[in-house]
Amino acid sequence: MTPIRSTATFLPVAVALAALALGACATEVHDEMPGRAQAAPPASAQSGGLKTLRQIQAEENARPAHTPRPQTPPAPPQKLSDASQTPNQPPPVRRRGSSSPPPPPIDQPATPALPAPGSTQGLTDRAKRDLMSPEVDRLRTEDAMGRLDPLQQRDLLRKQQDLRQYGPGPLGY
Repeated sequence: MTPIRSTATFLPVAVALAALALGACATEVHDEMPGRAQAAPPASAQSGGLKTLRQIQAEENARPAHTPRPQTPPAPPQKLSDASQTPNQPPPVRRRGSSSPPPPPIDQPATPALPAPGSTQGLTDRAKRDLMSPEVDRLRTEDAMGRLDPLQQRDLLRKQQDLRQYGPGPLGY
């Protein structure tokens, strides 16, 4: 039994050593925790080191206060109340949620005024009247001969009313 015990205790140790040996020979380095930020290099490894707030303030105070800054010439005063100076354009409106300024207004040529299209109601009414009048004429003829039952007489009255709604026909009725 002795050989089995030594093999059983040696086997996990051998596997662990083999895994370490293979890990040391690996040429490829991979991130074990992707998506997580890596630690910053130590301050001694950085080129300038870290500056404290006091050091930064001391450097700003050490700068000469009389350094000339570029100055823009003052803009001439504008009269905003005079309506003759501004063309009839509203001021550009800033878009909501945008940090960029609005685009400059585009000067577009004035489109020529077109006459309003004429109404087609008269043409529509005439077409409907022309379609209905033969049927109404047939029902009137049969009613004059006494061939219509009460339901057909009701249809004739409704169609005559619709025909009057579209205006007088070429014969005046």
